[in-house]
Amino acid sequence: MLQPHELYKAQGFPDGYVIDQDYRGNRYAKDKQVARCGNAVPPPFARALVEANLPELCAVQQQEVA
Repeated sequence: MLQPHELYKAQGFPDGYVIDQDYRGNRYAKDKQVARCGNAVPPPFARALVEANLPELCAVQQQEVA
């Protein structure tokens, strides 16, 4: 079975994405990490949805980056 960090990486989450603890540092069990991955919206898919439905928001963001 794949490890949680491998599952998140396969969905397109960045390497530095914290999946094993909450903001207080409390550790999540491996089954909870896997469940959260299964319920997550992959970042590339979320980006595609925003670009398709709110192109004006993406244009502003690109100008700020440049």
